[in-house]
Amino acid sequence: MNRYDFTQPGGFPFDQGVLQFMQDCINTAASAANLSGPLSILSGCVVSGGSVSNGLVVINGEILPFTGGVAQAKVIITEEATALTFDDNVSRTVKYVRTAKFGDNGVSSYSWADFKRNTPEGVLARLDRIEKLTAPFKTGGGAWWWTGGVSNIPAGWREVPGWRGRFPVHFNPDDPDFAEGTTGGAKKVTMTSGNLIEHDHEQYVSVTDTTGIQVEANHLDGGSGRGLWAKLFGRTKTTGSATPDPMNILNPYKTGCWIEPIPGTF
Repeated sequence: MNRYDFTQPGGFPFDQGVLQFMQDCINTAASAANLSGPLSILSGCVVSGGSVSNGLVVINGEILPFTGGVAQAKVIITEEATALTFDDNVSRTVKYVRTAKFGDNGVSSYSWADFKRNTPEGVLARLDRIEKLTAPFKTGGGAWWWTGGVSNIPAGWREVPGWRGRFPVHFNPDDPDFAEGTTGGAKKVTMTSGNLIEHDHEQYVSVTDTTGIQVEANHLDGGSGRGLWAKLFGRTKTTGSATPDPMNILNPYKTGCWIEPIPGTF
């Protein structure tokens, strides 16, 4: 930061230029307030019931004392100008005291709801936490699910084409089908005989002979063995196709796309 060394002996040449230099240095330091955002609360401004205490706020990069009072929807800036009498006996307006307070002058006001309060950890600490949270996107490998349309992907982001038509599955080191980085699966599946349990279907006809499985005995001749019998004569005809159409095994879905930051953009 620019500075003067006031410790030199011999009578420091103090004039208006020196004062302007000092004020410029103060303005330079105060510009750091821009880091807090256009509308922010640096200290105080504690809400209690329907009132707000005095405090310190930033409005468009300008640090201002805040005069509290009954909470209102709008905040304005007031300026009180004071004139001083110079050595030439001329009164000139040179002192300006600016203050923020509740009110609405119908010309320039700010919504109280838009003022953001800094946390005790500080702006830089909060930014550091955000950077850590977003590290997967910055270093690569992180993607975000987007349903706003490919043509509306935000600036600085791009589609990840390798994910087209695929579902994400968490890898499993104990299952080779889900080893890290592998792909698999299919939209449709074709059944084979290997997918079926072995079975057949028997067919019977009714006969009066003593052949096959007796269904009903002949009660008229004292149980001579004759009556109603079921006889196996064949099996059902093979049905279906030797080359069946694949079955759709997709779950209900809604499409979107995975997007990632373009390297070097952020």
